[in-house]
Amino acid sequence: MDEQNRKKVILASPAFRIASLAILTALTAVFTFMVRIPIARTGGYLNLGDVIIYFTAFTFGPVSALVAGGLGTAITDLISGYSQWAPISLLAHGLQGLVAGLIASIAWRGKSSTFNPFWVIAAIAGTIVMAGGYLIAQILMLGAGAALFELPWNLLQNLIGLAGAIPLTIAVRKAYPPVTKLRW
Repeated sequence: MDEQNRKKVILASPAFRIASLAILTALTAVFTFMVRIPIARTGGYLNLGDVIIYFTAFTFGPVSALVAGGLGTAITDLISGYSQWAPISLLAHGLQGLVAGLIASIAWRGKSSTFNPFWVIAAIAGTIVMAGGYLIAQILMLGAGAALFELPWNLLQNLIGLAGAIPLTIAVRKAYPPVTKLRW
């Protein structure tokens, strides 16, 4: 088997995909955990996990973003003392990644290492899903006042996530063009 065919076999293997998802999940957890800016009134925090969720959605597609976004943020909640939020994070961030990945896939251009305007539309939809999911959960768990207080912070977190994901996506595609073939 020649080198090019060997690389295609490796990239298509389930083991490679599982390892890639594990790395993306770990990156999401690390970005969520390492930078946490507390929101005193609600006990929540701003983080950079959305950078990796959107990067995963734009680069690897909706299923990868669903898994990495949901599991990465839920794991962070479990290890950082927010275990009551882990199921909400699993759903809200997982669906955020899925929705953003689906919309980004509509206009996906495999060889592009330039900005794709559909990424903004995808992030807006992902933001609505994530912030809406947390809003509903926070109304039930903390009351409407606290939930509405935290809503702008969730919107800001997603805006920061998009602002970080766009240059990261472009840089990775430019530095490693074969990444555009890794959509699952």
